[in-house]
Amino acid sequence: MLYFPQKLTHSTMPSQDDFQKDAKAVGERLAMLLVAADLPDDVKAGFASMIPEMTPEQIDRLIKILEANVHDTAVAQETELGQAVLKAQATYETERQAAEKKAMAELDEIESLLKAG
Repeated sequence: MLYFPQKLTHSTMPSQDDFQKDAKAVGERLAMLLVAADLPDDVKAGFASMIPEMTPEQIDRLIKILEANVHDTAVAQETELGQAVLKAQATYETERQAAEKKAMAELDEIESLLKAG
């Protein structure tokens, strides 16, 4: 998907306002992607400094690269979170079983004391 129109005819030429809105939307998208990207700050700054000189096709390509980076980072974080949740559940279950076993032993002890008494 291209973020800038490729070929325009005179009859489909966007107005100055349309162009400014599109450019602003692309700029905001790039800014959000650069902030969210898992890249060193100097690389982000380098991309940001090159954007004014880029062609629309280069900007589209940069957007796709940044979207892939952000997606891959999100997938990795989601996987890591899933593993952490599974580990926490396993720890909880182990501790719950130990507490249940201890409580049952204490109840057995109380029952023995009551029967002896």
